[in-house]
Amino acid sequence: MQQSGSGYKSGDVVYDYDSGTYMGMEEDQMRPDDLLRQAREVSQPAVRSGSAAVAARYVGDYTNYAGQYTTPTGYFAPTYVSDPFLTGKRNFALGPVNVGLGFYGGLEYNSNVNRSKNNPVSDMIGTFMLNISANYRVTQNNVLSITSAVGLDHYFSHPELAPYGDGNYLLNILPGSTLAFDVKAGPLYFTFYDRISVRPATSNSFALNAQSIFGVFQNDAGVAMNWAVNSKWTLSLNYNNSISKALQTNFEQFNRQLDTFQGTLTYSPHGTWSAGYEGSISLLSYEQPMLNDGILINSGAFIRAPIGSSSFIRVAGGLQKFNFEKPTVFAPLGPGDDTDLSDYYFNLSINNQINNRVSHVFSFGHESALNLSSNFITANYVNYGVSVITSKGGRLSITGYYERAKPSSFNAAFPQAQASLTQYGFDTYYNHQITSRISMGAGYHFGRTDSEAFNGDFDQHAFNLNFGMALTQKSMLNVGYRYFTTKTDGGNLDFNQHRIILGLSYNF
Repeated sequence: MQQSGSGYKSGDVVYDYDSGTYMGMEEDQMRPDDLLRQAREVSQPAVRSGSAAVAARYVGDYTNYAGQYTTPTGYFAPTYVSDPFLTGKRNFALGPVNVGLGFYGGLEYNSNVNRSKNNPVSDMIGTFMLNISANYRVTQNNVLSITSAVGLDHYFSHPELAPYGDGNYLLNILPGSTLAFDVKAGPLYFTFYDRISVRPATSNSFALNAQSIFGVFQNDAGVAMNWAVNSKWTLSLNYNNSISKALQTNFEQFNRQLDTFQGTLTYSPHGTWSAGYEGSISLLSYEQPMLNDGILINSGAFIRAPIGSSSFIRVAGGLQKFNFEKPTVFAPLGPGDDTDLSDYYFNLSINNQINNRVSHVFSFGHESALNLSSNFITANYVNYGVSVITSKGGRLSITGYYERAKPSSFNAAFPQAQASLTQYGFDTYYNHQITSRISMGAGYHFGRTDSEAFNGDFDQHAFNLNFGMALTQKSMLNVGYRYFTTKTDGGNLDFNQHRIILGLSYNF
């Protein structure tokens, strides 16, 4: 793993099939385009997929710009990426433009599209996706690039049950789809960017039925700057204008604009450890008065340092101050939350590479974030993950999580979303590269939520099997099976869901 100047890990280890081990990325000397890359990373927030098992503190914060914390890595569903099957490859050149172009076609059988206990509805869902990653190096340090994955879903029998749209024309633009222009101006490195996404989201942290899932359009536009002041000091700044709009009328209360100014000043005298200041201010504005406009301020310090030759620790802490306008809409039309926040945040993460086969990471913290049924939500969390190379071609990953979250107010008109809750669980996944062309994987997820709204617990279990085969150097066949079940206290919202997925990707 390589640590970027923006404060989070980028890249990944690479599996070497001949040796049967994962090789770490070697850190090179600073190249001329490194600061361009770091400026680009400043402008890239983590965007989650809106799955049924997501941390409560991430539900209301589509972009994660309002918080000063690291992103946990468990929670069953992975983060969306804009390059799902090209993996950074470029297929051909059109003059000076390097182009990566790929196609994905999929067919899915879903036994319970509506997530119903008594009246499940099954359907076939077709997916078409075009993936493009292209760049034009205007000069040695100035690059124009576009990265996107755009596709359509079609519900063959029940288009009315699609999470948004009419099902006959369900547009997907994966988060990370970006038009960017990287510019070097003397010692300053800028990234001007515009990101668009159209994707599912949830109105609470545990989508127990289809009614809590909605579509959202989001556009993020801004500019990020990275400046190596000298060999020891680096300054990073980012301005982002984020516009989010729900794609159904009954979720339009979540339409909003978030303008964020973000900065990090880092001191690294020897290139081994670093410390600095991080801060942001966000101006929040909703289209409708159900939720409250506000100003969100985060300010604190961090330090990242090696522990021995194979471990890194990062500690950050500071203050959060959220001031909201007084509510004008009260129950049952709105939460009527008049609570402001003045609290601390902290997070600690430790990464340790035990040997070339075993690595693990541990993190815990306390933080507050935007919520969709109150002004904010405050959480204490713990995450742990371990990755083990079990044999030649085999890799086992296990992650566990715990979160205790409390909203800023509770209103009986919104019990499911405003109740305090405790969530914990684990994910395990085993992948085996059988040959250089064939791979198989199996995984299991367990999650339990103790919510005041349900006067008890509910459990979620998920199983998945995957099979992949490289048909040619350019095409890949994938077959997957998913089983998802929810068991609630009292059984009123129980449901089971089977999914069988057949996919074919082709890189031109």
